[in-house]
Amino acid sequence: MDNDCGCGNDARAAHDSHHSHHAGHHSAPLEFDAGGQLVVGPVIRPELLTRPCPIGTLDGSWLLELERRTVFGPEVRGAMRIEVGTSSLRVSGDMYSRRVFPPVLEPRLPIPSPFPVPDPGPLAGGVPGGVAGGTPGGDTGDTGGADTQGIDPGILGEIPSLSFRWYPAFPASEYSWYFRSNGSTYSGGTLTVQIVRHLWNRTTQEFVSTDTGTLTLSCRRPLVVTTASRFLGPSDRMTGTLSIGGSVTDVTARKTSPMYRGCRIEVDAMVNRVFPASATIGSGATATVRSVYATAGWDVTVVTDEINVPNDNDLTNAELATLMTGHRQTVPGEGWRLWLFVGSSQGGLFGIMFDDDTVPREGAAGFADVQLGNDAFIAASARGRPLDEVPAAFLRTLVHEAGHAFNLWHPKHDVHNPGIGIEIMNQTGDVMGFATAANPYPNNAAFVFSDHDRTSLIHSPDPQVRPGWKNFGWGHGNLSAGLPAPVDVAGLGGDTGDDGLELTVTMPAQAYVGEYVTAEVALTNVSDQPRTVTTLINLSEGDLVFLHTPPDRTVQHLVDVAVGCGPRPTVVLQPGESVRNHVQVFFTNQGVTFTEPGRHTVAAQLEVDPLTTVRSASVTVDVRGPASAAEVDISAKTLTPGVGRAMALGDFATDESARAVLTELAEQHSDTDTGAAGALVLANALTRPFTDVRAQDVRAAAPDDAARFLDLALTGRSAERAAALAVTVASPTERNAPVVADTIAALKSRAKGGARTAAGKDFAAAQRVAADFVEPQAR
Repeated sequence: MDNDCGCGNDARAAHDSHHSHHAGHHSAPLEFDAGGQLVVGPVIRPELLTRPCPIGTLDGSWLLELERRTVFGPEVRGAMRIEVGTSSLRVSGDMYSRRVFPPVLEPRLPIPSPFPVPDPGPLAGGVPGGVAGGTPGGDTGDTGGADTQGIDPGILGEIPSLSFRWYPAFPASEYSWYFRSNGSTYSGGTLTVQIVRHLWNRTTQEFVSTDTGTLTLSCRRPLVVTTASRFLGPSDRMTGTLSIGGSVTDVTARKTSPMYRGCRIEVDAMVNRVFPASATIGSGATATVRSVYATAGWDVTVVTDEINVPNDNDLTNAELATLMTGHRQTVPGEGWRLWLFVGSSQGGLFGIMFDDDTVPREGAAGFADVQLGNDAFIAASARGRPLDEVPAAFLRTLVHEAGHAFNLWHPKHDVHNPGIGIEIMNQTGDVMGFATAANPYPNNAAFVFSDHDRTSLIHSPDPQVRPGWKNFGWGHGNLSAGLPAPVDVAGLGGDTGDDGLELTVTMPAQAYVGEYVTAEVALTNVSDQPRTVTTLINLSEGDLVFLHTPPDRTVQHLVDVAVGCGPRPTVVLQPGESVRNHVQVFFTNQGVTFTEPGRHTVAAQLEVDPLTTVRSASVTVDVRGPASAAEVDISAKTLTPGVGRAMALGDFATDESARAVLTELAEQHSDTDTGAAGALVLANALTRPFTDVRAQDVRAAAPDDAARFLDLALTGRSAERAAALAVTVASPTERNAPVVADTIAALKSRAKGGARTAAGKDFAAAQRVAADFVEPQAR
């Protein structure tokens, strides 16, 4: 430096020594942060003859560790994902911190978890005996897969192969912050990233604030690549600094995989049902669960556990949930895992994802027995065939349901409003809508994720993506895809609405905490032309979602605890006609909806057809605390763990505690709609046996008890209201739920007088409510 720096000789000598140490005899600028503190650049060791890494070397998963300032300071480490595209570079990461005692003085790599992975087995669609990661292409032999997804081969250069692949995963209780890039440069082997950090509150389990900073990392590699350096060389390690929060911290990044995230998927199958280990898709290529997720940079290991689950031709949601929660493999460690089940059937559904409030996005199922239609747009070889006899269609269903478990929405439920198409997360009905006789379903389906979904899978925060963490829909609308989506003049999330259709929601204007709340949803053709619209007016089958705003003004997406997918049935609405249904909003995937006194608003959003989404006006519900002794008792009972879930599934399953509380609720408060709802849950559950198909534990039907509870529910209320309560306690994906038919049969025996009497009109209204639950009609 020149003598005009204004330093004394001793001070200047000390400064020059400091600068020389950190610059490694290389000329480097001095950089100071907003607080005036020197930002120390990355260390470049002069003893190594190195060159800058090709930019493609950065692509993949990294373990990012922050240097501990004191031996008693927190250990901060996490996963960083760098996605290098042909003309893009995106960075995101999730950091976890913990206090370690006694303090760990030396940096240490966490053991990859799970590692090694058990043999996936013959149906896995992965690499038998492979470690976590393995070959991206799985059984297809595709060694390219997502390793080079979106990367220009001309900029890859020499990328060393890692000796094994793993993905940093840590306890959710240690989660601290998420960051994403907001501009970056890569020059001379130095990556400089402007980051936005989202700080996490472990008590509220929400992001609470943001700040900004700069992450600087140096990537150097030997001039001469040896065998050892290919596996352990400097290109697998970067050093640098993080300047954020008024301080500068040294950081180290170690590459763990050329892919971005990994997950272990356990597959179980019912006897005589076939998991599609691979399928020939429309392009003529062979696809697997593993290879499809590899297109999004995910390293999925599929492991089959049990393929002879005892037969049950018609599983209820409660039986499926019990099968999943009680019989999954126990795998040690924090590695991501998901459960997929190949089951028999459940009405016309292709698949279903479970989003319980206790363990959100816990697992999913595909239904082997459901049959494809005989339409001309269905491939001739697939028409009328069970789903598991059409491997491409079944594989797409299972990958789609797993996508829901990774918190991917159908396109029009996403605030960014991505286009409707034929990619994985489009609804089956929409993909079929693009099929033709010349290019039929499932040949027309694309076995890749849309750009928006791919970005979300790679860069969204861990709580949003990791199964079992935050509920379905969390993060959409703010962090959604992890990185800001491009915004054109139309802005984000604009509905494609239609002035000729009107969506309305009718709910009580007041409720108390713990009260059973229902809503009536109606779609009306207010135009002068016929309209073909969906009949899926429920919160379980993907077309309808409620947007709930509690007093704190956050927005929650409300759907059922079981989210089903399948073809979209439609009905023609003539001018002035409506299609409608009743739904319960007491307990959803977010838990009990109205737990906070104050003013709440609820609006509905409905995918009417592949091109149209409409919204209702918001309705206001003023929620208060329970006032009378009866309300206090009801609230205490409905807020008991397990009761809300039983009301959502229409069955208490094996939860005897919930059964006891529901019994008290029904016997003591049947004069209220909440007590009647409890009685109807019991009537529905006890009319039929309940089977734990693995444990062979069967709850026998108790028809006499069921009839007694049904009588309690019907006494003292109108036939129409009784029917409305019955259809809301029945799980919407179970059209054959016994409580609906039993309620109508009991009401019919009580109806007196002709069709023109008040009682006759009331019963006719009840019949319409029940009919609309099974198959909504235009009226």
